[in-house]
Amino acid sequence: MIHQLVTPRLILRRARPGDVDDLHQVLSSPDAMRWWSTTPHETREQTAEWLESMIAGGPEISDDFVIEAQGRVIGKAGFWRLPEIGYILHPDYWGRGLATEALTAVIDHVMTTRDIDAVTADVDPANAASIRLLTGLGFEQTGAASRTWRVGGVWMDSLYFGLDRDRWKSRKTP
Repeated sequence: MIHQLVTPRLILRRARPGDVDDLHQVLSSPDAMRWWSTTPHETREQTAEWLESMIAGGPEISDDFVIEAQGRVIGKAGFWRLPEIGYILHPDYWGRGLATEALTAVIDHVMTTRDIDAVTADVDPANAASIRLLTGLGFEQTGAASRTWRVGGVWMDSLYFGLDRDRWKSRKTP
């Protein structure tokens, strides 16, 4: 079992209870949570419960990592439920290529350690940055659906994306 992935600027590691304050900074941010499946966390306790469930999921069920930069947890990336990828980054770190770096590491990890042929993502159609991120990594849109998530009393739509093992390998091979 891999406990940590290292990239040029990031450490992706398994979550620990001590990550609650840094993660609360992410999960309480309205900007970060705009496209998440829940409303922003109002209390540290809410984040602590979320973190406990992330830790309890364990690598047997998921391959989920917190993203650490310069000693601070700035988000999470990974497979909260295989094969569906999920990610979130504090807005202070947007626009630097860190999400691409983190997702590349977790996709490489799962493609080399798991017996799965493809990974998937569910994205709100209005989340242009996430769509650019996924398509830049080689994901292709596989479907769409209306009114798939109810967040804060508002129905959200979904675009579905997939990335198979062969496409991932060919993307990385010159």
